[in-house]
Amino acid sequence: MRRSLTVLGIGLVLGVSGGIGVATTSEPPPASTNPSIARVVPDSGSDLTATITSLQDTLRRLPKDHVSWANLSLAYVEQARITGLASYYEKADEAAARSLSIEPDENFPALGARGAIAAARHDFAAALADADRALAINPRDLTALAVRIDALTELGRYTEQLRAVRAADRLRPSTTIAARYAYAYELRGDLDLSGDVLQRAAESGSLADKAYPLTLRADILRKQGRLQAAGRDLATVRQVLPTYLPALISSARLKTARGDLEGAVATWQSVVAQQPLPEYLTELGELLQYLGRTDEAKAQFAVVRTTIELLNANGVGTDLETALFEADHGSAKRALTQARAEWDRRTSVHVADALAWALHRTGRDAEALPITRAATRLGTPEARFWIHRGTIEAALGMTAEARMHLKRGLATDPGMSPLQRAEARAVLRSLEARR
Repeated sequence: MRRSLTVLGIGLVLGVSGGIGVATTSEPPPASTNPSIARVVPDSGSDLTATITSLQDTLRRLPKDHVSWANLSLAYVEQARITGLASYYEKADEAAARSLSIEPDENFPALGARGAIAAARHDFAAALADADRALAINPRDLTALAVRIDALTELGRYTEQLRAVRAADRLRPSTTIAARYAYAYELRGDLDLSGDVLQRAAESGSLADKAYPLTLRADILRKQGRLQAAGRDLATVRQVLPTYLPALISSARLKTARGDLEGAVATWQSVVAQQPLPEYLTELGELLQYLGRTDEAKAQFAVVRTTIELLNANGVGTDLETALFEADHGSAKRALTQARAEWDRRTSVHVADALAWALHRTGRDAEALPITRAATRLGTPEARFWIHRGTIEAALGMTAEARMHLKRGLATDPGMSPLQRAEARAVLRSLEARR
């Protein structure tokens, strides 16, 4: 569905309206005990700078307000995600530590914030531990519930992930949990059910709340080849929030799917000007390379390397992103080193795909085969997974399997990088020529 620095960004939502109860519902969550506290609502299109200023003003008046310190920490995490400036994580660390110093015992908001920081830095084991500590204090804390689901997802613990999202939906039905429910279904290949969940979430929320699930549903529709429907969802989002960045990202991929590659370039340039994350920079660079704009592509790839270095310097683990980038645009040996390091920490399908591809790029296809099968074990409709598997099988002489999986990858998402699709078609043509 979507990968920023973590699944769904970090997707932490405090004070979200419009719970939908995907599985079963319970009583509505209790109202905030302090409605004056500024709320952090990621992907809402709200003015995050204003939220941070409000929290800072509150803390000048009430420096011992441990909940506001925790919310400020979350706001800094979100600011880091939106801007791509990893230096905000240090501010987030400081705010969470300040909150815990004021209330060290029953401080579930700060533990949830600390878990969010760990997840944003890709330390998902630490994120899970902090989320569990927060939930031991308050089992209904939405931030901790969301962090726990994301951590289990990124660690590749999918059976536990589904149990966690069902439990969270019973405790705190909301747009936040609905998005995670939808992603759980998407990972397992059920795009119809994923889209239905997101549609219900959009129908149950306020105008502002609609933007998030509608953008996610547009991505689902694009993967299904339903481009007109995806465009309608994004048009609705633009009416509500004209400058909503996630919708801009989705629009770039939709333009690619429609064959409007120059339009996609312009949209990606707007995206990376606001959120210069490695995966977005890489998508832009590959698009430019496909269009023959080689010098511009090289410039983008240079920015990717610089961005990865900056993220690593600020404690953000980027082994997965580095492995994929290096495998396609740099050193295959370095890609393998990074992918193995990430595989030692977590065994998600995304990491399995990166490791298998790095093994292939270093000529170790026999080793790659069981790993690429692990990457596709859930039936995830991720075009890259199936194209990588088919390419590895082709290298091993597994012609029938390779043709089947390459075709599946090419049919999965027309918004995928045209460069990678072209490479996959070339492999498929070579296989067809041997028949």
